[in-house]
Amino acid sequence: MRLALVALLLLAAAAAPAAAAPTVISGADPEAYVLDLTYDASGAGTLSGSERIEFVNRGPAALDRVWLRLWANGPDRCRPRHVDVRIEAPAQAGAERVRCSAREVRLAAPVAPGASAAVSLTFSVRGRRPNDRFGHARGVALLGNVVPVLAVEDDRGLRLPPYSAIGETFYSLSARWKATLRLPARLRAATTGAVVSDRVRGAQRTVRVATAQARDFALAIGRLGVTGTRVDGVRIRVFTNGGPRVVRGASRDARRAVTTFGRRYGRYGSSELDVVVVPFKFGGMEYPELIFAYPSRVAIVHEIAHQWWYGLVGDDQSREPWLDESFATYSHEWLNPSVNICQPDRPYSLVNPKWRRIPLDSSMALFDRLPEPAIGDVIYAAGSCVLQRLERDLGRARMTAFFRLLQTRFRFGVMRTSDVLDAIREVAPGFDVAAWTRLAHLSN
Repeated sequence: MRLALVALLLLAAAAAPAAAAPTVISGADPEAYVLDLTYDASGAGTLSGSERIEFVNRGPAALDRVWLRLWANGPDRCRPRHVDVRIEAPAQAGAERVRCSAREVRLAAPVAPGASAAVSLTFSVRGRRPNDRFGHARGVALLGNVVPVLAVEDDRGLRLPPYSAIGETFYSLSARWKATLRLPARLRAATTGAVVSDRVRGAQRTVRVATAQARDFALAIGRLGVTGTRVDGVRIRVFTNGGPRVVRGASRDARRAVTTFGRRYGRYGSSELDVVVVPFKFGGMEYPELIFAYPSRVAIVHEIAHQWWYGLVGDDQSREPWLDESFATYSHEWLNPSVNICQPDRPYSLVNPKWRRIPLDSSMALFDRLPEPAIGDVIYAAGSCVLQRLERDLGRARMTAFFRLLQTRFRFGVMRTSDVLDAIREVAPGFDVAAWTRLAHLSN
């Protein structure tokens, strides 16, 4: 989620289908990321360390190179550069692309189809001051999308979209993560992954975390209070520098969201969820097993919904952003009906008339050329309402079966619009899917 808070709260208050084309990974598929990190809190902060990426070649031909996404260079378009990477021999650094947010890595020897290999690197990320998903909020360093990850090459080709300031263009595949983080003892760190150990010796804290499956790794570091609670086997940790009222509200909202979404969609994907509650300018931002959220029920619940619609069921966010944002908005409006203003008979009535011809499955390339409210109207508001119309037509039981089918079939995988349509046909064989796609403004 990436909307200005005003737009977020306003939304809270306020073609025949193509045949299915399953996502096929045709390049490097990550199996494991191993991180050894150190955080220096001076200035805007610096995160540095080493990374080992193990992968398998899923393609039909030998692989002689892979690409890294260096998203930390995205927000300022590499002016200045915020992340520097050194590729360790025998691999070699190659070209940079997309305003230095993509780096080619030339492998020492071709990797045969089905074979495994690894690349190692060191990197250093210099922090940013703005209140942003990569920046600071009330003294807390938010380190979203700063750890290098493998770019995806699928049956549509190598995916190297540019960074978006108004949404997400991220696309990554799930893998195991193990991380060791050293930081000043006075600071606490919220991260992707469950805590394996957290020890303080002298002036240094060393935290070790791990997760079996996640498609990204993010952190928040600062002088934060930590409150733990547990629900349905999930440890929820609320990090905030706010007061007791913020802690109580966030803990309550997080527990309710994890319980309710888990029972309807399927179990949560990890044993831990970190909830960082700070005055985040853009409302909220989701990462696997970690969220940043403004102290608002809508923001917290929406970002937790993304644990199912993005974290578990992934998508190419640059190409089809509705697949996680519309589903997450539906989720928070379903859980909090008082903020739901959907009119299921006319889902696009919520959209400004000048944007009502925009297909729901439009890409971020289109929305980045339009005024920022356009994506809120179409993807968030109308997208949620389209799903509510589907639920009215199918009934609650079949809609739940539809959600569960998607969560089961694409768990830790990648979903496309064609997969959504196929799932509707499967749970409701007699339903007029073509009519719904026209109502939903889905393109061919």
